[in-house]
Amino acid sequence: MVVTKAKPLILAVIGVLLLSFVIYNVEVGLYYFQYPDELVHYKMELTEIFSGSCSKANINEDLSAHKGSHCLSPIGTYHATDILVVGVGLISSISAPLMALKQAGRLRISRAMSKNLARLRFMLGLSLVSVGIADAIGLLTAEGEPLDWEGVFGLPMPAFLVEITLILLGISIIRKALRRLKSKSKQKFAEPWEMAGSGDFRGSLERSSKSPKKKKGVMTVGDLRSALSLDQYEDIFQLGTSAGDDMSVGRPCHYCNGQGCAQCDFQGEFF
Repeated sequence: MVVTKAKPLILAVIGVLLLSFVIYNVEVGLYYFQYPDELVHYKMELTEIFSGSCSKANINEDLSAHKGSHCLSPIGTYHATDILVVGVGLISSISAPLMALKQAGRLRISRAMSKNLARLRFMLGLSLVSVGIADAIGLLTAEGEPLDWEGVFGLPMPAFLVEITLILLGISIIRKALRRLKSKSKQKFAEPWEMAGSGDFRGSLERSSKSPKKKKGVMTVGDLRSALSLDQYEDIFQLGTSAGDDMSVGRPCHYCNGQGCAQCDFQGEFF
């Protein structure tokens, strides 16, 4: 639970660190070398540094002899690896506030917008699958061979591994997009007493009702009279219905006007 709540902060920190690292490395230079007449900054090539073949002694030796090294590049040079790292940083930075708003319940997306985003994801997944298949059959190069992915990413990567990754990732995105496009709204018309919070407006008689049939809906006049036991009393207008002898004379039912209903046991009158 704590990790879930901390995800936006973690993503934001990762995004800022990646963006700051790449921009500073390319525009300012993480490596510097003191020549006899000047101090020169260089951009460090991440792929070469992580390969383990670029020690400080080897770099300084190359710079002293040739004023250059395969581990370094001039300032301002962006390669595919830098673009990828910047992309990851941007995605993390943008996802962090969106995830925070979603956790707080403040992110509201209309159904139409959700469908449009699902269509965009579908097109993205279809593009990834198309690129993977096209590269596998050699349609992306004039020689009919797969692309040189090592030159694209700056890392030694087998072509079949990249192709499989693109195809599987594209299929996963397409499946999620189709699932969203086929989903139907669960919203339905609700009666006033079925709405959220309607129970707060129920009276004491409604709350005390234990009948399973009265859990929903509003109380009728008959329910109210029965709950208050008003049917055992007669008003002044009904006193004349009694003949004053042993005969039991009933009074017409108020609910059905003598026609018979559930309140009077379908007798049409009360005795």
